[in-house]
Amino acid sequence: MTQPPAPPITSPAARPRWRRWLLLVLLVLLALLLAAVAGTRWWLQQQGLQLQGPGWRDGGATVAQWQWRQQDCIAAQGSGLRIERWQPLTITLQQLKLQSCSKSKRRELPAPPPAGLPPFTLRIASLQAPGLPTLAATITQQNDRWQAQLTQADGKLAINYRRDNGQWQAQGTLAAARLAPQLLGQWELHASGRWLPDQLQARMQADGRRLGYQGDARRGDARLLATLHNRQWQLDATLPHALPLAAGWLLQPRRALQASGDLDGVHSLQADLQASGPQGKLQLQLTPQDHSLQRGSGLLQLEGKDLHARIPLQWAGRQLTLAAGEARLPQGVRLSWPQAWQLPLTTSGDSRLPFRLDYQQLRLSSHDGTLRWGDGRWQWQGALALAGRHAGYQLAGQWRGQLDAQGAHGAPLQLNVSKPPLALAISLPVNSIDPRQPVLDASFAGHYQDWPLKGSLTARQLGADWQGSLATSSRPPFYSKGGALQLAANWRRSAGNWQLDSGSKLSVAEGIVDNVLLKPISLLATSALLTDGSRAHGQLALTAGGAVASRWTLPPASGTLQLAGNHASGQLQLPTWRSKLQLSARRQGEGAAGSVQLDTPLSAAMSRGLGVTLQQGQLASKLQWQWQKQWQLNGDVRLSDVALDWGGILANGGRGRLTLAARPGQLQLQSDDPLQLAQLDVGTLLQEVSLTLRSDLKDWQLGAVHAKLLGGSLQADSLRWPSSAFQPVTVQQLDLAAVAALQNDPQPTVQLTGRVGGTLPLQLLPSGIALQDGLLRNEGELTLRVPASAGVTAMAQSNRAVQLALDMLSELDVNDFQARLAMQQNGLLDAQVTLKGVNPKQNRQPVVLNYSHSENVLELLRSLRIGDEISRRVLSRKQSAATRNPTPETSP
Repeated sequence: MTQPPAPPITSPAARPRWRRWLLLVLLVLLALLLAAVAGTRWWLQQQGLQLQGPGWRDGGATVAQWQWRQQDCIAAQGSGLRIERWQPLTITLQQLKLQSCSKSKRRELPAPPPAGLPPFTLRIASLQAPGLPTLAATITQQNDRWQAQLTQADGKLAINYRRDNGQWQAQGTLAAARLAPQLLGQWELHASGRWLPDQLQARMQADGRRLGYQGDARRGDARLLATLHNRQWQLDATLPHALPLAAGWLLQPRRALQASGDLDGVHSLQADLQASGPQGKLQLQLTPQDHSLQRGSGLLQLEGKDLHARIPLQWAGRQLTLAAGEARLPQGVRLSWPQAWQLPLTTSGDSRLPFRLDYQQLRLSSHDGTLRWGDGRWQWQGALALAGRHAGYQLAGQWRGQLDAQGAHGAPLQLNVSKPPLALAISLPVNSIDPRQPVLDASFAGHYQDWPLKGSLTARQLGADWQGSLATSSRPPFYSKGGALQLAANWRRSAGNWQLDSGSKLSVAEGIVDNVLLKPISLLATSALLTDGSRAHGQLALTAGGAVASRWTLPPASGTLQLAGNHASGQLQLPTWRSKLQLSARRQGEGAAGSVQLDTPLSAAMSRGLGVTLQQGQLASKLQWQWQKQWQLNGDVRLSDVALDWGGILANGGRGRLTLAARPGQLQLQSDDPLQLAQLDVGTLLQEVSLTLRSDLKDWQLGAVHAKLLGGSLQADSLRWPSSAFQPVTVQQLDLAAVAALQNDPQPTVQLTGRVGGTLPLQLLPSGIALQDGLLRNEGELTLRVPASAGVTAMAQSNRAVQLALDMLSELDVNDFQARLAMQQNGLLDAQVTLKGVNPKQNRQPVVLNYSHSENVLELLRSLRIGDEISRRVLSRKQSAATRNPTPETSP
């Protein structure tokens, strides 16, 4: 029980002593004030006391920071000192940290506090001392009677001490969770003794009540008895009941431990500990070999299905030696040490502990690890090496530094991870890792296949879960320039599942792929992305800047992508072209496959690089794609109502279906059914054109070509463009009246009737057409009329021979017609024509006419097209003007 303070002593003999102490305190405070005002700190520094920020607040002196040094050692330091009252003296400290500065290996008895001090109260918000947790303390002294209250959360310890006779008592309680968060139960402490100069005696008893471990319903008790007589101590630990430990283990009831020694170390130790658990049994036996208990031997045994070790040990001369050996631990872990471990049985010391830890194909080893302990602290220092394979990955790592209760300190951990095609070098700084709340901040560099990888990863543990951020950069190998890839994401891991938070972003900068400039592309997570490592769920927004090639362009696109397990789908829009694109993808082996569906109107904006100008139409395509080691694309394209302009050659009413097959460096277009064109205007109008097509966009092969031409027909089994050979084209039933109509004259000079046909061997060249050995013949009777127009009359009057020829040709019935044709690539046509017939107006006199002619057909057709275009524009303007300005009616 806490004793009440004795009444103050007021005898005349005691007053001078009390006044002397009060005068001394006032002198010290005056020195503090002088130091603050005048800056004279030399005397205080000579005493090892350093002050920072002395001042005065609310009637009391204050010091922001202070230190007390003993030679080169900081014996005490604190912050937030304030004198709240002068009588009785009341001092508060925000923080006080004590440290042992003794360099002697021999520990001395602590001296009791001095006698005759004036009354005072000292309150410390945070007290830190070697071997003790952080405490809050309140210490009072009056008439050499001391009282102390130490608290830590719900733990309390009360101490009473009388300086005159040295008697002291202490009692308190402490929750087991304050020793380790997983422990349950409570400890009660009762202690008493005597403390005088060069004399310290103590008897302490600690009783553990309902001790246990989280997750285990079993409970047990324990008792510790300790005595101290000056420098000599003894410890006796007993277990009246089984004591639950971690992971389902139980420490069996018995007299478990006896030890003795002095302030410098352990002299004797005798133990018989037995524990049992799910993995097996553990037993530790220590047997002294002499009456002084300073020499002995022992045995540590582990037995179980996944647990086995038999480790002899000895102690002598305050040193414990564990023989070289190994231990098989649960989950296939094997711990071995190649040489004996020697541990000094002292309160401070060090020992070299080389070891090797094997798990499956992994090995963690240390050859120079050293364990140091003292002043209630421990530290491991050395180098660790990791090597082996795990889950198919080759691992190699190394680290050098120190481990203690506050965490790790030293060089960054270096780890190499490789599993073709992945190889990474990881660097993890350890100095900032707090073992109570571990936060990892690693950087990595390497490659995946031909993809370079570089970035950083942060991770923080929250209970059983982890969360952090990932930032990485790369450059896809198929980019010849540019194309920097950046990924920035916040992530979480819980119960084996991974999540990328909404807002995570993947972006690819502008770059060049196969001479195509790809504008920036970005993927933004608009919902959380969830994955178990093989399947993913979530939604993303896609923004693509388009593409530019030497002969074509793609406009910007935007849309959304949905991930659902092994499948993905997306919807994209190209606003510039009013195009809609639907995508799907699924995992297939180590690659992926899916489909692309495109619906778009055709417009001139799409025509760049095609060699034609698309004027109107509709395109609908459905393609299947696959990406394993390389990509490939297959499907069909359907066209309807197509109108285009190919260098002045006009086509409209196009429709049909094309199949597409593409892969790197290869492209094939093919029509399974004939393609149709309503009209094809090359200066001469072709109608109802039908053909099949096969092309790689460089070589065009046409088959089953058929068209209506000049009242007849044109057909060819196959045509190739460009071609090195002449390919036959057959024309039939060409109407000469339609041919004559090409003169575009209301009163033509020559009038023709009848039909012709024949073969025209054509060579289709990249920039023109050539004709060789073309032959046209009459198909039935022909008529030739040359009316007596003003021009013809003038020609006849100019020359008698011309007049005779025109008279014979004025009306001619032709029964034999042959025209041999040849045309060069530049369009120059040479025609050799033979006509045989009779003139019905001149007694059916036989007539034979041989005629040769040369003309540039391309220029003729061009002039015809230009003339038609001018006529259309003039008529269009007249109709528009008539619509805007109608003729007013005349009044009667």
